Amino acid sequence: MRTIKIDGLDWVILFLVILPLFMGTYLRNTMWGSCVALWKDCVSKSSQKERPHHNLGFAYFELGQWDEAEKEFEDALRLNPRYSLSMYNLGLVFYKRGLMDKAIYYYKGAIENDSNFSDSFYNLGLAYYQKGLYKEAIEAYKKVLEINPDYENAYINKGLAYKGLKKWNRAIDAFHEELKHYPNSAYAHLYLGESYEAMKNYPMALVHYRKSLNHPNLPDAEKIRQAVSSIEAGERRRKETGIDGKD
Repeated sequence: MRTIKIDGLDWVILFLVILPLFMGTYLRNTMWGSCVALWKDCVSKSSQKERPHHNLGFAYFELGQWDEAEKEFEDALRLNPRYSLSMYNLGLVFYKRGLMDKAIYYYKGAIENDSNFSDSFYNLGLAYYQKGLYKEAIEAYKKVLEINPDYENAYINKGLAYKGLKKWNRAIDAFHEELKHYPNSAYAHLYLGESYEAMKNYPMALVHYRKSLNHPNLPDAEKIRQAVSSIEAGERRRKETGIDGKD
């Protein structure tokens, strides 16, 4: 998931590698704990308005308190059944819990009320992907890109859905499209490496695996290095025996 919504503001989850983990957790809990107190007070004074409930739900969401977040978003929807932000954030709550059918239900509800909100389509695609519904995921990502052709990671996730269908050429095209918009995407290179390897195009797999390793803090970098070493060893054997690497 890329973006979560508080009324009137977009909040993007940022990973601050400079701060020690315990300090980051402390600051996060302190900040959102204060927000909970603030919005609880607002709810007590304006209990019949949807926005205080929604924003209190958002503060609970940021603290990982899913039950409390769900209750406040539902209260917001009780007061305004067409409040698309609460529908969207309920989708996020259920996605976090691993309840994909419910997540899909609320993402679709958010889309019905605001068909130009690209984040709803993006997260709908993620939920479809988690269920193995790759074709549906692809259609969701197509809608994201119709609304916002520069949406970060949309092409990557579209490519992953094609990868799930083993449509390697379409997956490769999607990952290359991501690189046109975000040339420094480590994951686009990583997934290109995997796709080319699946197609037994080992030279191109090596090119992209190596490019992905140029990025610091890439998860599972050691596994990628092992894949590179394995392909390199295989390429040496093929050269020695005169076998084409694509066979």
